[in-house]
Amino acid sequence: MWHKLLSALGRAYLSRRVRRQPPRPLSALDTAKVRRVLLISNTALGDTLFSTPAIRALKERYPDWELEVLAHRVFGDLLAHNPYVARVWTYPGRDRRLAALARRLRSRDYGLVIILHGNDPEATLLAALTGSPFIIGSAKSPLAFAYSAGVGPTGPYEHAIERRLNFVRLVGADTRDKRMDLFLPPQETTRAAAILREHFGEVPPGLMALHPTGSDRYKWWPAASFIELGNWLYRTYQAPLLIISGKGDREAAEAIAAQLSGPSLVTGGRYPLLTVAALLARCRLLVANDSGPLHMGLALGVPSIGLIGADDPRRVGPYEVEWGAALHKRREVCELEPCRLKKCHENRCLTAIQVSEVEQLIGEWWEPRWLSSER
Repeated sequence: MWHKLLSALGRAYLSRRVRRQPPRPLSALDTAKVRRVLLISNTALGDTLFSTPAIRALKERYPDWELEVLAHRVFGDLLAHNPYVARVWTYPGRDRRLAALARRLRSRDYGLVIILHGNDPEATLLAALTGSPFIIGSAKSPLAFAYSAGVGPTGPYEHAIERRLNFVRLVGADTRDKRMDLFLPPQETTRAAAILREHFGEVPPGLMALHPTGSDRYKWWPAASFIELGNWLYRTYQAPLLIISGKGDREAAEAIAAQLSGPSLVTGGRYPLLTVAALLARCRLLVANDSGPLHMGLALGVPSIGLIGADDPRRVGPYEVEWGAALHKRREVCELEPCRLKKCHENRCLTAIQVSEVEQLIGEWWEPRWLSSER
């Protein structure tokens, strides 16, 4: 109800605003006069990390600009130690606190606002309420009429990182380095080591990670497959396992851990996000569903294998990094689109990925590159 009301009020306000004062075209932007820029990326964990190459590109092109980010109240922690970001604002959610946030943002005198990824109408409304003369956003937004420039997709399989880079390319920023960034403070690295010592008796040199759950069950590889893979990793590499999950799917993760032959640690929402990242950074390998921890592993430089079903690895999988690989069989087993509508409970595209295929990929891709270098 609150969202529908906000949508109606936002559209009405922006329509009146545009009639009174049409948005200035981006061609009128004088980049030499810009001092501070707001970047909006207030959605999921993966979306936050997908935005980091664009943030880096912008700072490298305009080192004197102060880049501030409006991020999700939890996932904004991923940017808290990013050297390219001067300040992280916390998105409070769809309630009356938006008005207080808008007043604070307006006082910052932004020369430019870029909506890299955000929920409408809040993202566009907040961008407009900053008073910035220039807004860049998605051309697909129903509120794109309020933007100085809109960015449309260039193809159905354009990667999420490229889509975000397209926004900053409009102001002359770009990068050849498409890796995602995640910077850990020393205290989190120390804390992670202490947790591992307390749980395993030492910091395991051969630690590996599984992420068997995630935000949406239609993205889950079968639990039985994770159990079989986890036991194979222990038999083959004597690998203790870090099992990454949130509080809501802790029970499912612990049920998997209970059937593993080797030692394991389930995060289960017990630790802050950056602590989980620091634990993951200790791992030699991550095998994960298509969810936030997969992208976190890739941003940390952990060799990561993504098990991708409903979506396409060309859009959301490992991108231009040698430490990322993906398995995807959707096109082979399903010509329909129920997964994309989150209505397929059979997970046919994920069930089609066999444990033996993951084992083969580990043996042929991971072992020659990383295991041999550690010996």
